Amino acid sequence: MTEQWFSGRTIVITGAAGGIGRACGRAFAKRGGTVIAGDIGDCQSLLEATADAPGEVHAFEVDVREPAALERLVERATTHGGLDVLVNNAGIVARESIEDLAPDRWHDVLETNLTGAYNAVQAAREPLCNSSGSIVTVSSLLSHIGYSDRVAYSASKGGLDAMTRALATELGSEGVRVNAVNPGFIRTEMTQTHLEAGKEDDFREKTTLDRLGEPEDVAELVTFLASDNAAFISGETILIDGGQAVKG
Repeated sequence: MTEQWFSGRTIVITGAAGGIGRACGRAFAKRGGTVIAGDIGDCQSLLEATADAPGEVHAFEVDVREPAALERLVERATTHGGLDVLVNNAGIVARESIEDLAPDRWHDVLETNLTGAYNAVQAAREPLCNSSGSIVTVSSLLSHIGYSDRVAYSASKGGLDAMTRALATELGSEGVRVNAVNPGFIRTEMTQTHLEAGKEDDFREKTTLDRLGEPEDVAELVTFLASDNAAFISGETILIDGGQAVKG
């Protein structure tokens, strides 16, 4: 039986409708947590996947670009007794080179991926300090290595890594731990177009483990970092890429 690490604890997850966010919602609920799931899309698949979980899942529509929407999401979390974990997962990707990257597209990616996480932290900061809670942000391998057609996405993820280190320093005196995970190529709805284009073997061969990552791989790391098992880990950005970065 899975240990109930998060029994009696409340977790807010942004971008929870699919991929890594949905897997995180399942992982926290499986470990007894009360999950407040926010997404601009429909979280029905998360609700269905966690129907028999020991924990609870409550889903709400939220756009992380809107600070007031995140404030409402956090308020809903606090009705369950407080807020213990914030998972910043909401994000979009732009696959344009700098030559093709329009200013409005640049701003959209930065506003969603980076400013959206800032908005969530601003909304959650006080209750997290009250509970000596934890923030885990989903960044990317691309904050460590360069892809020629991911300028906006890479910039946003690099900003998240820097923000993680700064927040860990600033909030540590309140007992709040702040970390980020940096996934490589993970099999999600966002990456499906690459797999359909026949590139699965290319991405698999970039790793040392000769396989793609699954959302559950990332969710296991996220729940560990948010748990008491990681009580002395803060300010870290942890690669979970199957060895792609070391293989080069």
